[in-house]
Amino acid sequence: MAKNLVIVESPAKAKTINKYLGKDYLVKASIGHIKDLPSKGLGVDVDHNFQPTYELIPDSKKRNNKKIVAELKKAAKEA
Repeated sequence: MAKNLVIVESPAKAKTINKYLGKDYLVKASIGHIKDLPSKGLGVDVDHNFQPTYELIPDSKKRNNKKIVAELKKAAKEA
């Protein structure tokens, strides 16, 4: 049976939460934010109810972010 996935920012919190939720849950840490508003432009689509536009934070600003996102995507597919 697939586990339920919970994503939190902090590895320490992930470990603590996993203890409370038990073996039916997989708790992973994003190690901070993984997406942000774009550095250029407004960051929201004013024609579509101010829907935000996010972009992946590059590895140059957050080390190993691409790897973290790939791991979270893999865990999400398996959950």
